[in-house]
Amino acid sequence: MTTGSSAAPSIEDRWLRLEPTKIGWLGMEWARFEREIRMAFDEGIERGVLDRRYEFLFEDDAGLPQGTAKGGVDAFHRLVDAGCLAVVGANYTDSAIALTEHANAAQVPLVSMCGTDQFHGEYCFRMGNGDVGGDPALMVNWLKRNGHRRVAVVLPWSPISEEYVRFFHQECRRLGISIAAIEKITNATTTDQLAEKFAVLRDANADALVWLGYGGLVVSGAVRAALENIDWDPPRIMTTAFMQYIWGFEQLEGWVGIDQWCPENPRMHRFHERFVARYGEDPWMWPNAIPGLAYDMAAAVVEALHRAPVLTGPGVKVGLERIRFMPAVTGGPNTHIAGGPHDHQLFKGDWLHFGRVRDGKLEFEGLFTPSDDY
Repeated sequence: MTTGSSAAPSIEDRWLRLEPTKIGWLGMEWARFEREIRMAFDEGIERGVLDRRYEFLFEDDAGLPQGTAKGGVDAFHRLVDAGCLAVVGANYTDSAIALTEHANAAQVPLVSMCGTDQFHGEYCFRMGNGDVGGDPALMVNWLKRNGHRRVAVVLPWSPISEEYVRFFHQECRRLGISIAAIEKITNATTTDQLAEKFAVLRDANADALVWLGYGGLVVSGAVRAALENIDWDPPRIMTTAFMQYIWGFEQLEGWVGIDQWCPENPRMHRFHERFVARYGEDPWMWPNAIPGLAYDMAAAVVEALHRAPVLTGPGVKVGLERIRFMPAVTGGPNTHIAGGPHDHQLFKGDWLHFGRVRDGKLEFEGLFTPSDDY
């Protein structure tokens, strides 16, 4: 009796026999940015950074503010129960806050672009599309450098209003900026009501206007209409709500704001070139920081998988904490990604900077420049 022999399995066969690594994506926005995140993972395979296949699982319902906290929690646990080693998303502040305790209890890293300090813990990682402390620090820096010493503040209510106000007051106290008046609003504030509040702020003899919160009323056109109604055109600056210029440059005419799309970052341009070469068209929302931010978030997970001592949730957490000086597409030319055991704010360097809308176009207003007070 003769015994047949079979050839040893090829590298490709062994690759296909490995179970894929599952990564969860939480939030309806990922349907728009699936090409960016797949590009990061495919490039990881092409570069030999990933040594096994990947599988993406998507859940549209991240919870608040569009849905309910329970909806987001349930969706997160479905991804965890399906075997995801990390979940990326819950990008709205509201949804991230609601999921904080669940990510920490499940011991599965949750990587979010939220900006709140309320999202923290062993398994909570931030790659912020803004920052509740960083935005006010840069805004007050800009005010100081441009000679504005007495400012009026519009405070849209949100779950992070108190954080914004606390940091803004702190930076104003530090740099000697006086707050002439504050007017609080909600998303239900009408254009006429907004005009009345702007009139109060104008009459407080402030030399600049500050928008300290979300930007729904800016994008809707209500803010521009209200300012025009009272014929007020002050120097003005806003938080990273500014990045909603993509929905209408004309609505943000005259505003300076905190941005993350920097023409001086060569990696953003190379990302764009690779994307167009791969897919034959610009990313959705281009030019804007969000496509590059989606890519950076995915690329950070790729690097975390590479560095993970074991492919478990706790292992990927360690992998994220072991990233150092990873070049970023988002932000200025010195932006990089790095973590640590107690350092889960992953963007470092000049990841926030200034933009301006003038004559219906986006202009680069510059990187952070320290004032003489530091």
